[in-house]
Amino acid sequence: MKQPGLIGGGIVFLLGMVVIACQAHPVWVMLVFAALVGIMFATKSPGLPFFFLGVFLGGFYGYVSFRTFLRLHVEDVAAAILIERGTLVILIAALVLTAKLTKTSFSMQLQKPRWNNRIYFPFITHGFHSIPIRLFFLFSVMGSVIGFSFNIFFFGEWDGMKEIVLFALAFSIVNATLEEMLWRGTLLPVLAGQVSWLYALVVTSLAFGLHHIALGIPFWPALGFSIGGFFFAIVKWRSESLFPPILLHFIINLLMVFSGFILPY
Repeated sequence: MKQPGLIGGGIVFLLGMVVIACQAHPVWVMLVFAALVGIMFATKSPGLPFFFLGVFLGGFYGYVSFRTFLRLHVEDVAAAILIERGTLVILIAALVLTAKLTKTSFSMQLQKPRWNNRIYFPFITHGFHSIPIRLFFLFSVMGSVIGFSFNIFFFGEWDGMKEIVLFALAFSIVNATLEEMLWRGTLLPVLAGQVSWLYALVVTSLAFGLHHIALGIPFWPALGFSIGGFFFAIVKWRSESLFPPILLHFIINLLMVFSGFILPY
């Protein structure tokens, strides 16, 4: 791959995510699109990765704008959150349609996980130590539960938790499924196939954190989401299936709801 142009395109894409997350003036969004096009032509880089990044930014801009509209016009916060998350299916459809129109092949890997595949340390595919992906997944779940348990057990209100059980399940199913289909199921494999796995991993993981800044998450927790996006991608890569990261994401979302991070109670 031609590193300067593609690296520059990735940086502009991330800047575009920042601009959209901060709900800057539309002029700034247009400047980001112009910069993507400019870098592509100036460096004579392959146009397809830039095209996908542009489609994603356009769809994400519409998603954030619709989220703002919902928050202003829908009084039921829980309903607004579920509708907002549900609209991610439109962005997924836009990327899939773009892949079809450009004859770009990719797979979401909606298949049975290969739990016996191994993850190596420190370089994932090679290193001085390895464990089966099933153990890595188990340790990730345990770490998530431990990380949220203090807040849930010491600051959570049990009566309030009982009232939001149905919301917690609905939110976790919708959000985990659609976010994983979008980030690890669509954008990650498309960029990995057109550019490289490392490029796709870095760009999508950082952008995943910026996605959550657009949802009102403060910077430091959002940085944690970027790290989480990295782990979700590794779980998908090594298990050769999207289902394990969806399940891990689902568990984390449940813990977040019961911690009061998604819907204050």
